[in-house]
Amino acid sequence: MKCKTMKHGLMKLIQMMWIILFAVCLGSCTDDKDKTSAPYDPSQPVEVTDFTPKSGGGNTRMVIYGNNFGTDPSIISVKIGGKEAIVVSSKGNSLYCLTPSLCFEGSVEVKVGEQFSKAHAKYEYEPQLVVSTLCGYLDEYGKGDIKSDAPFNDCGKIDYPSWFSFDPQDHTMLYLIQADDEPSHRKTMRILDLDKEWISTGISADQGARMRSISWTPEGYMMIACAKGDLKAKSNYLLIPGADRNFKEPSQQIQVTTGKGCQSSMVHPINGELYYTNFDTGSLRRYDYKTFGYNNNETNYETMFSIKNSFEFTINPHPTGDYIYLIGEEAHYILRSNYDHDAKRYTTPYVVCGKSGEAGYKDLAGSNARLNCPGQGTFVYNKKYEEDNKKDHYDFYFADRKNHCIRKLTPEGMVTTFAGRGSKNLNADANGYVDGEVLQDARFDYPYALAYDKETDTFYVGDVNNHRIRKIAWEQAPEETEKEEITE
Repeated sequence: MKCKTMKHGLMKLIQMMWIILFAVCLGSCTDDKDKTSAPYDPSQPVEVTDFTPKSGGGNTRMVIYGNNFGTDPSIISVKIGGKEAIVVSSKGNSLYCLTPSLCFEGSVEVKVGEQFSKAHAKYEYEPQLVVSTLCGYLDEYGKGDIKSDAPFNDCGKIDYPSWFSFDPQDHTMLYLIQADDEPSHRKTMRILDLDKEWISTGISADQGARMRSISWTPEGYMMIACAKGDLKAKSNYLLIPGADRNFKEPSQQIQVTTGKGCQSSMVHPINGELYYTNFDTGSLRRYDYKTFGYNNNETNYETMFSIKNSFEFTINPHPTGDYIYLIGEEAHYILRSNYDHDAKRYTTPYVVCGKSGEAGYKDLAGSNARLNCPGQGTFVYNKKYEEDNKKDHYDFYFADRKNHCIRKLTPEGMVTTFAGRGSKNLNADANGYVDGEVLQDARFDYPYALAYDKETDTFYVGDVNNHRIRKIAWEQAPEETEKEEITE
């Protein structure tokens, strides 16, 4: 795929750094099984007797024991699970290598010169959580075209992916808002068909003004929040899909609320009422459009509360509706507001992590943690919490834009880094474009949008400065490996 061209050079450099570090470490180590450093003797058989560790992922440091390996790595080939491993060094009766990724089949084979030997046991490959590239492409000069309708592997660059939302009735359809930092810039909605691996253009910027977020009504209609510097502008509108649930050409577009600067909105999962932000006052408002009708909210809305030092925040509802997280994007913190079921209103919010006005990067609990322009977040069910009889069964994952990573917030308020800021041997920067294991390798550059598909246990990341959509998922066995096992 074209979009992986830049990554390969980075990964080769990282691998070389690993090899150098690995060789230095191994040179200082001794082992009872490693007592000879005799050169390879073609008249004697090559034999593999053991290896360690017996299980692990890719890029694991493996020692293979045996006889007559010699001391010249250039004539040694190691395959694990049928895939070529990187041979670091050899000392006659032991050799050192790095396991390849996706070596699910597990056989351990050594070839020295023309001689071959295979271990009796197999390496048990443990899938890793990895970051990969779903779509998007920039050339070596950082340039790329924008293609309105195209397959994932040839779609050009993705322009400012800032908000994701899955169709609640079809998890293969992922909708993308593109809202950059310039209020005058209006961009189209994009639609990612994950089944057909195709990206297309939805409603235009002229139709949607400056779109900011997407939420869904209980009937499955799309609610879009808009930001515009006009008191009479639409701040929320409803899209009713066309035939075959088509939001690219909706059958109706209905203005629901009027006002200036709506950064985010949500439809409550229980009562179906609309909650939305107002930039001028830093407030959260409630409007029951089913009672008062569409676009009749100028006097019928109710203010829940105002946040004095955070005018721009996004709403992230818990799946139960019991509380919401309010992400202060420029204030560098996350607030929580609990839902009063009797009064049908959200209560005064309080800080759950970060500190207002203090940008930074610290994985700690509560107000001791530091964030730097957090972006979109998503709740993810944690089975262990239910097994442990905890009240809340969800973690909250969010994009931390200027820290160039994805972070996790537990119900107790603990913040940890989930993905990104890897490849530390590459350079001192936290940002970049590297695919691979979530923490050891992966890098992002200003990740903003974030979505989670519970059906496939997959995260999708809008990586703004890399102009790509990235994916976080567990490695899967290649199809050819599965077919071979079935044949056997």
